[in-house]
Amino acid sequence: METRQIVVISGKTCSGKSELASLLEKEFGFAVVRGSPASQGAEWCRPMEQPNLLNRRRELDRAEFEQCMLLKTKAKCASEKDSQPLVVDHLYSLDQVLRFRQAFGTNLVHVHLYASDSTLQERYTKRVEGDIDPLPYDEVNQLRDQYEIKALKNDADVRIYTERSDSSDTLVRVAARLHLYTPPEVRCVDVLIGGQYGSEGKGNIVSYLAREYNVMVRVGGPNAGHTVASSAGSYTYHHLPSGSRDVTARLLLGPGMTIHLPGLLKEIEECGIGDDRLFIDPHATIIEEDDIGTEKQGHLVSTIASTGSGSGAAAARRILDRGRGTVRLARDVESLRQYVGTPGNYHGSTTDRLEEAYRSGHSILLEGTQGSGLSIFHGPYPHVTSRDTNVAGCIAEAGISPSRIRKILMVVRPMPIRVGDPDGDQGHTSGKLKHPTTFDEIARSAGLEAPALNAAEKTSTTNRNRRVGWFEWDQFRKACALNAPTDIVLTFADYLQSTNSKARRFEQLDSETIKFVEELERVSQAPVSLINTRFPRDPDTSDLRSLIDRRNWTARSRRK
Repeated sequence: METRQIVVISGKTCSGKSELASLLEKEFGFAVVRGSPASQGAEWCRPMEQPNLLNRRRELDRAEFEQCMLLKTKAKCASEKDSQPLVVDHLYSLDQVLRFRQAFGTNLVHVHLYASDSTLQERYTKRVEGDIDPLPYDEVNQLRDQYEIKALKNDADVRIYTERSDSSDTLVRVAARLHLYTPPEVRCVDVLIGGQYGSEGKGNIVSYLAREYNVMVRVGGPNAGHTVASSAGSYTYHHLPSGSRDVTARLLLGPGMTIHLPGLLKEIEECGIGDDRLFIDPHATIIEEDDIGTEKQGHLVSTIASTGSGSGAAAARRILDRGRGTVRLARDVESLRQYVGTPGNYHGSTTDRLEEAYRSGHSILLEGTQGSGLSIFHGPYPHVTSRDTNVAGCIAEAGISPSRIRKILMVVRPMPIRVGDPDGDQGHTSGKLKHPTTFDEIARSAGLEAPALNAAEKTSTTNRNRRVGWFEWDQFRKACALNAPTDIVLTFADYLQSTNSKARRFEQLDSETIKFVEELERVSQAPVSLINTRFPRDPDTSDLRSLIDRRNWTARSRRK
């Protein structure tokens, strides 16, 4: 018994039938039954129904054509997987439609496209422009009988007036009528953000979770480096989602990304990422060398210890230079073309790829950047970054609606850090730490080796020493208010007590650490569902276990 959705299209020549069929195939995975191999192209994009094909078709009576199309459709149903919808391009009489209804019952949807005769004639004239001795439109048009036109109009389940609709508009209108779009209540996106001033250890958490997701999205820029330990060795990601080289998920770089082209291309090569996995939104901003020079030669590096990566300067230039033609986006870069696409076919469009993932029931992980306390709007200005680093800013940069969010994971460490103060004795700072301490003091308190701790605590992007402080409960609560996390992730548990590095289960943690976890849960009103006990830094990668997983959920897609 056939259960798939079957769509048949009717309408006059140049009403948009073949283009609609092609777009249903491309965007929604429909299998297409066409009247002849020559009609596989887009109806509005090339000559169709050439004279020899017309003459051949006219040699067939309607019964023969109807039987041919019906047999093709049944054969297609037999050869394609059961769940794949099917579109027939096209039928031109009510008898043909009724025969299909008899064969496929209520699974059949009849879509009728129409426009004014003058518009159809104009479209046809443009199509045959340059052809030698093209036939008049009236001879090419298969649907001329007024009775048939009225009968098809009355029978149609979906009828679309294409007068002021291009092919994309028509697709949207038909897809909506066919209920092809995913309703907004479908929540399949999890967001992971930092809850402090960055360097909370987000990369290792994302890398651990990555195996459960079909799609991974990254926002931000090269001013944030996420370091991951894996069996392939330690690696720092500046553009690609953390753990990209260790999983098979699709990778999306959102429109809010700022991209340092040499750095991104280097990551792609080193991680062995192909264009079948990586999709870059055409509107992502390219950082120019002048942007890096502007930041390094300006006051930001010397006064607030900015990374000088050019991300902020590029973002500012994108706003200030509108209309000048000086801003390069990903769509303008030839070396990114395979990941971005071409005008009219931007397969890297994050919106399109996310819609595709929603329809497929795929699980999506959005990796945020830096930390809540560095937000341009909510952090202690001027010691902030160039973007909003909270969940609202991250989903805006990715092009994801709040309605799609399922889980919000906020990562914190027991001792927040900031980058070291700017060089020199001018009294400048990278930002306030409420309860400053030293890594030597933390080592003494936790039973760690101070030299190893100091050597490890350098920034991923600039390799600068870090400043450190004791936990700031009011800052943590503000981050909770801004992000409403469903889950808290605690990292660097070994900084509370060195014995935690050997813990594999929650009850093996030090008693003071367990009390700290309980207080995090009280203040945040969310469970601490993941606990990172150490960062594997030894060359020996035989045991990389560093996470205690207390989640009562999984992100794995349940759709085949």
